[in-house]
Amino acid sequence: MIFSDLNTDQRALVRWLVAGLQIDEVRNLHGDAGFLLGNMIAKFSLAASSYRLSQGAVRELTKQQVDLRSTYRRSRFYGKKSVFMYEHAIPCSLVRQKLLEVNPTIQSVLRILDNAGPVVMVLRAEDQQLRESGLARSMPQGWHWGDNPLARYQESGIALSKRKLKVAGQIER
Repeated sequence: MIFSDLNTDQRALVRWLVAGLQIDEVRNLHGDAGFLLGNMIAKFSLAASSYRLSQGAVRELTKQQVDLRSTYRRSRFYGKKSVFMYEHAIPCSLVRQKLLEVNPTIQSVLRILDNAGPVVMVLRAEDQQLRESGLARSMPQGWHWGDNPLARYQESGIALSKRKLKVAGQIER
């Protein structure tokens, strides 16, 4: 991942993460820093211009006559009443843990964020599969940083599509 290739929101969030990780109290998770770091990590990945789709999400989008060649506002598919959910390939708490292990530079933070995988839009029912398999907030047993970031979907039986949803607008979290 190259800093100059990121969109404006992602560049701002990377700078925020690097600056925050240079503060001892943040690194020691004082002052609600764990929540704030997790939120910024999530916002970074959600700021991407496209999200991977599960095969179930593709079927539902097709049923709803959503044209995947178009770009949609992130808010269109977000919310408690939506059948869709935005999932982070690797849970943000694990990404946060990895960020706390490095000397925070733009390059070290980018390396970790690049290995954290994409946002995946799944059906709510598929999110329940993650929960039932014990992988809502963790990766499969034996998984190590640098392994397949999509491993928890495979482990819980959620088939992913190669298709993507192009998104724009306010970052939903």
